[in-house]
Amino acid sequence: MCEFCTKHGEGKKWYENIANYTEEVFHQVNSEKHLKAYLDNFYHSLTVDVQRAYTWKKRLPRIYHLFVYPLVTKHLKKTHFGQIVPIEDIENILNNFTSIVRLPCICRKVTTGENKRYCFGIGMDLTPIFKDIPDISDFDRLSIQEAKDYIRHLDVEGQTHSVWTFNTPFIAALCNCDRDCMAYRFQLKMEIGKVIWKGEYVASIDPLQCNGCKECLKRCYFGAITYDRRNVKCSVKLTNCYGCGICRPVCKNNAISLLDRNSIPQVAHDW
Repeated sequence: MCEFCTKHGEGKKWYENIANYTEEVFHQVNSEKHLKAYLDNFYHSLTVDVQRAYTWKKRLPRIYHLFVYPLVTKHLKKTHFGQIVPIEDIENILNNFTSIVRLPCICRKVTTGENKRYCFGIGMDLTPIFKDIPDISDFDRLSIQEAKDYIRHLDVEGQTHSVWTFNTPFIAALCNCDRDCMAYRFQLKMEIGKVIWKGEYVASIDPLQCNGCKECLKRCYFGAITYDRRNVKCSVKLTNCYGCGICRPVCKNNAISLLDRNSIPQVAHDW
């Protein structure tokens, strides 16, 4: 299990510990005033602060990698980070709630200018705060079944699922991301800090079932799937896999499954 499971999981995956979604934990690590200020500044942070960090990274790449990158990552682990979670675990999480709040995605507003509702407020009811934040005040409520149906649709569409903290270990958001997500760009394109942690799983492709169509390779955002021209088969590069599972819906032969990361020594400690 990852370090967050060890610290905050109480013997299970940390995002399955429902205490981490509660008002009690929120008030241990955060406050309404602080969260409102953080969310109010979120768009500015994504458009200005991230670009500033990227500029410095390009100017002084070695110094940034050695000194700044670890500091940024350490800060994010304490304040706001996400972990990839496959659809099955997402649905298990949602079973503990009675409703979910669907929010406009600030990331997509920054990267595409579009109003995509790919973000969700889960657990503690934070709508008294959301309604005062212009970027997300236009939210709506879904029943748990409606939320499951919508997230299943996003899974097929190719959106990776992740849970997010607002001062760890308090979890308040469920996001559905692709290459337009600022977190993806921040970590994998700009390489200015680690904000997304790999999931508790890795994908596996059964060579007997794979017909080499390469649809899974096209779907993967993390460069984790390779194609062998000689054998006409796809396979998973375990060290690149985030365990999101969104490669599975495009496989017509059901050749792809998820395995427990901890059961595979090669990547058991690779987060």
